[in-house]
Amino acid sequence: MKSGPGRPREFDPQVFLNSALECFWQKGYRSTSMADLMQASGLASASIYKLYPDKRSIFLAALQQYMDAGLVRGQQRDEELAPETALRETLEFVALFSSGPQGEKGCFTIAAACELLPGDDEVRSRVEYKFRGIVARLNSILRKGQETGVFRSDEPAEVMAECIFMLLEGMRVYGKIKPEISVLRKSNEFIIQSVLAGAGQR
Repeated sequence: MKSGPGRPREFDPQVFLNSALECFWQKGYRSTSMADLMQASGLASASIYKLYPDKRSIFLAALQQYMDAGLVRGQQRDEELAPETALRETLEFVALFSSGPQGEKGCFTIAAACELLPGDDEVRSRVEYKFRGIVARLNSILRKGQETGVFRSDEPAEVMAECIFMLLEGMRVYGKIKPEISVLRKSNEFIIQSVLAGAGQR
């Protein structure tokens, strides 16, 4: 990794992992070769094998990084906002990522699940970790909103969180055909109005 005392590292492992993530995201796990990863990163195979023993370990590391980044980003946003604002911004964030070029690119977690599940227990555990993390965030937002009287209390927060999660993941798949952002925002507003206090009595 170093060519001599006092010399900097020849490459940044994080930069490599970022390039690998993009490569897997674009081509899928099975269709990505070590040659593809070498070309995307500009590294020789010997340098890559100093970091990871094989293609699968690179893929799992890239998938975990993608999932962790998404969960941390959401948690930071939620901590700073009131419950209704947190829910609105979560819905808007997904709508933005489900329209235009980002929407067509899709979600790396969903892509991994569609390609490798069922049949891959390691990938399944990681996908479940990500999905459960999103549901837990939504559940926390809804519970806080119920405690402050913002969200309806005639339905359990857990049930509403699961429903909103499924809608959000469906939106990411819908994004593959590049829907209009205005359509997604109208659907998001419907979700908000459905969970606000008094919605169950309307």
